[in-house]
Amino acid sequence: MIKQKSIDSVMAAVRIEEVVGDFVSLRKQGQDFVGICPFHDDKNPSLHVSPRLGIYKCFVCDAAGNPVKFLMEHEKMTYPEAIEYLAKKYGIPLEYERNESDEERQQRSLRESLLIVNEFAQKYFMEQLRNTEEGKLMGMAYLKERGFKDDTIDKFGLGYCPDGWDNFTKAALEKGYKEEYLTELGLTGKSQSGKLYDIYRGRVIFPIHNDAGKVIGFGGRILKKDGKDPRKYVNSRENTIYHKSDTLYGIYFAKNAIHKQQNVYLVEGYTDVISMHESGVENVVASSGTSLTQGQIRMITKRTQNITVLYDGDMAGIKASMRGIDMLLEQGLKIRVCLLPDGEDPDSFAKKHRDSELQDYLASESKDFLLFKADILSKEAGNDPIKRASMVNEILKSISCVKDNIERAFYVKECAKLFDLSENDLNMNLRRFVWEKTKEQSRIAQQQQQQQGQPIQQQGSVMPATTEQLQTPDLVETKKHPNLSQQTDLLYEAEKNLILLMLNYGNYVIYEAGQSEEEQTKELRVDQYVCDEMLKEDIRFHYPLLEKIFNQYVDWASYIGNQDQIIRNFTLSENPQISEFVIRNIPVEPRFSERWKEKYDIHTHTTRNNLRVLQNQVQNILLTLKLRVLEKDAAIINKILENKELEEENMILALEHLKKINQLKKVISQRLNRVVSR
Repeated sequence: MIKQKSIDSVMAAVRIEEVVGDFVSLRKQGQDFVGICPFHDDKNPSLHVSPRLGIYKCFVCDAAGNPVKFLMEHEKMTYPEAIEYLAKKYGIPLEYERNESDEERQQRSLRESLLIVNEFAQKYFMEQLRNTEEGKLMGMAYLKERGFKDDTIDKFGLGYCPDGWDNFTKAALEKGYKEEYLTELGLTGKSQSGKLYDIYRGRVIFPIHNDAGKVIGFGGRILKKDGKDPRKYVNSRENTIYHKSDTLYGIYFAKNAIHKQQNVYLVEGYTDVISMHESGVENVVASSGTSLTQGQIRMITKRTQNITVLYDGDMAGIKASMRGIDMLLEQGLKIRVCLLPDGEDPDSFAKKHRDSELQDYLASESKDFLLFKADILSKEAGNDPIKRASMVNEILKSISCVKDNIERAFYVKECAKLFDLSENDLNMNLRRFVWEKTKEQSRIAQQQQQQQGQPIQQQGSVMPATTEQLQTPDLVETKKHPNLSQQTDLLYEAEKNLILLMLNYGNYVIYEAGQSEEEQTKELRVDQYVCDEMLKEDIRFHYPLLEKIFNQYVDWASYIGNQDQIIRNFTLSENPQISEFVIRNIPVEPRFSERWKEKYDIHTHTTRNNLRVLQNQVQNILLTLKLRVLEKDAAIINKILENKELEEENMILALEHLKKINQLKKVISQRLNRVVSR
């Protein structure tokens, strides 16, 4: 277990925009950053990242958290793994103590062990490639024949697995790596007789990295065709750390270039990626020969909305891949295609055209995907009316995947010119496809809700957001009494509003009027005024979580004068309930514009006129809390009075107390301009 002081050191150094920015393309917006949310199928930037508060928030799917939670949710790391990742990123040494549960230790140990085995395997394959006769004669000769430079081979960690039956497996077992890990990772196989053998024997090795640069899998290309294994490539099987549908080859080496260029080139294979890197185009990834998956598309959309698909001259391959690109359109991506000359693929073409020559070709020859598709299918259909009708409908189905109505209208106009048809006719069919797609999406959503045991949401309806459940002893009792439960819910909202008031405006200055004309008005911080009122009225928090936040705030406010720093401390709290509450409820946007002082010569923290609204808000929140406390007390007394066996003396006392409560409620309600209904 990592020592708390080490965790504190990491949290003090971490910058939320740098952590999220490693995985999501962010752009500046005022004091904050925005980007495509990676936690849902986002079309427009809905993820807000606040360096001021050290948190991220999505205003669509409600994802929110601090840097550690982002890594846990996005990269599926455990808490210790996230801390270790951040420590490595910021160069902070960690100290450990042993105090983790068996389950946590086993989970972390398994993941770490598999990554360590892969790390050993990569180093072994690289060593075999560089320093053995077989590696040089077979593996290195092949790579040099492909034109790869030494620094490129090192950059991508390429290697070679000897052509013996079990050379690698023996080496791994001798080093103490477990057989079960070797077989789970797909590095070692077992014959029917129980004999272990190397899966990648006689192959050039292409390591596959995740976003963080860890080796999670391998691809191996065979060099000798002897009929024993007809497969040109062998790839890692699915396992604990490798999921093919959520992996893009080259993403680790491409992510910075994708962010900078705001475009990604999509190719098919390992050598396509490597050759384009050598030619100066680094914002390139490969789907590794498979059709694009939703997981791979999400990896792209969180970094850029622009994708360029590179095609060779194989028309059958082009038409086959077109069917999968509709998924990209549905995610709101701007798709272009670049058709390479006949007989060329990205690998061969990049070798012949280095640096600016390749980049100039890609820029000049890239075309809008839908118009490219329409042109290709139009030429194929020729003058055959049936084929042309089928072709038009296929294009319209693709256009129906486009979310933006203006973009749809543009495509319809262009297709009308290309097909010599009226826009009205095309729009009639387009509406039919859009409606069918909407119905299909609704049907799928309902199926998913039924499978998850959720109530079915009708199209166009809005499901209410779930509220947090705070377990307190009083809640158990109030469930039996609806009236008391209602009062408790209102009290929670009042206490919550008071906490948020202090978090947002605690060190802002308001003005408290004196008790007499002789006593002058004095300046007072909001949090100080609230604490004084709570103490004077003997108001205590009903909800333990909110009480903890209040007490912690009072402690920090005594020596931390910066409001944002207090909030950051809460968002990084070791108590997950506290950090979750603050992150969920604190607004990301600044409370006041920093330019107000410059523009209007207004000091927003100390000027009465501009903080009059805040001063009224402080009064209203405190009065509302007092009212809710009285209402709760009244509800309890009314419950007591329902007891028919109550002694007369106690009943009289209860009624007198209830009368006083109602009088106080009336006074507070008048100050709040409310009508007392209870």
